[in-house]
Amino acid sequence: MKKALLVTSCFLVVISCFSQDEEDRSDFYTDRSLILKWSPSSLSTGKITVGGEYNFKKKNSLEVFFGIPVAKNHKLDYDNNSSTLSTKGFSFLAGYRYYFGKKPHSGMYIEPYYKYLHYQASGMIHGDLNGESASFDTHLDYKGMGLGAQIGVQFLIAKRICLDFFILGPEANSAKFYTTATDVSSTIPWTTVDADEAEQDIKDVLKDIPLVGKKIGVQVDQNAKTVTTSYKGFVPGLRFGASIGFRL
Repeated sequence: MKKALLVTSCFLVVISCFSQDEEDRSDFYTDRSLILKWSPSSLSTGKITVGGEYNFKKKNSLEVFFGIPVAKNHKLDYDNNSSTLSTKGFSFLAGYRYYFGKKPHSGMYIEPYYKYLHYQASGMIHGDLNGESASFDTHLDYKGMGLGAQIGVQFLIAKRICLDFFILGPEANSAKFYTTATDVSSTIPWTTVDADEAEQDIKDVLKDIPLVGKKIGVQVDQNAKTVTTSYKGFVPGLRFGASIGFRL
């Protein structure tokens, strides 16, 4: 959170510098504007994402997005059982955009950006353990920051309504996350067989995660009936979606 605020401050300083530079020039760009934006697809990930794009030149703009946490429930199928997880996330994105077309702030563009994400999930996951029903009190916490490059296209309707499509945005992130899953179905400690099966079930799920799945650490506390996973390092990402906005 502090790092995101620091980047925001730097971003505002950059905007101020651009504004001062433009005011000192005789060829001052007169069509500067601010577009307020909302990304509706982010609601499915537990946040409301809003932001703005400031066009300081015909083909150049600066963009900021904030993701505000809002709890969202998701259905999860595990071991032929249905469970529900509550998710929420905070995000921050700052980017510099260059348009290839001739019209101001519209058409194809490329946008290098910085992104920070803090994502959380929690809930009761129901499954089977050694032939017996089990309920796992589960918590996940993810924090990551990185750089990406977005290719997209933006349209202006009647010079006011903005439709922005994020077509492809590969990312490189430095992240850390952990999960804990505690069996609360009884107070009796796990047997060695129970603990081994719980560990193997988690590893079977993790191995399907590309690139990092086999690098995620797994620890089992037999007495506490808890499985913990943790990871710190590189995480690839991909940004795509759309936003709608209004040009002031």
